[in-house]
Amino acid sequence: MLTVSQNDLAHAVGLTRNTVTARTRGLEYTTGPMGARLYRLADALPSIKPRERGAVSDLFDTAQNDSEELWVGDNAVPRARRLEGWLQGEQVERLFGARVAFTNALALSVQSSVLFEHLEALRLKIILSDPVLRWTVLGDADALPPFEHWAVPYAITNARYENLYEKEAA
Repeated sequence: MLTVSQNDLAHAVGLTRNTVTARTRGLEYTTGPMGARLYRLADALPSIKPRERGAVSDLFDTAQNDSEELWVGDNAVPRARRLEGWLQGEQVERLFGARVAFTNALALSVQSSVLFEHLEALRLKIILSDPVLRWTVLGDADALPPFEHWAVPYAITNARYENLYEKEAA
C-alpha cells in the first residue's frame, strides 16, 4: 500500500500544514515514525484540488510503499467511490480498461464462479490497489499487473460482502 504523511502532502502540493490537516480530517491513518499520520495515497488524492493536480506525480514519488498491492483495506467501497469521483478524462477511461482486463482474467480462471458473486464490489475497489491506482492516475503502463496471474489473488484477498449502496437495509 502506498502511504503519504501530512508533511508529504503539504510539501508536494504547496499547502500549509493546517490546510492539509483540515483536508485529511476523517480519513483513516496509521501512525508512522515520530507519530506522523500516514494516509493511503488512494484516500488522500481526492483532497487535492483541480489547480493542484500538477503535484500528483510528486506524491507518487514521495509515497512510502509497504509492498502490499493486493489488500485494499476496510471500508473500501465508499473510499473507492470517493476516489473515482475525483478522476478526470483519460483517468476514467484507464480505470474502465483496467476493470475490463480484470474481469476478463477472472472469467478465465477456474475459481471465477465463486468469486463472481463479489464482482461488482471487486471491480469498484480495484482502483484502490496500488498498480491500478498508478496506471489510472498517472498512465504508467509499466505499473499494471499481469491480470491473468493477479486477478484471482486480488479477488480472493478482497472478496467480502459489502453494502454497495449508501442505504442500509431496514
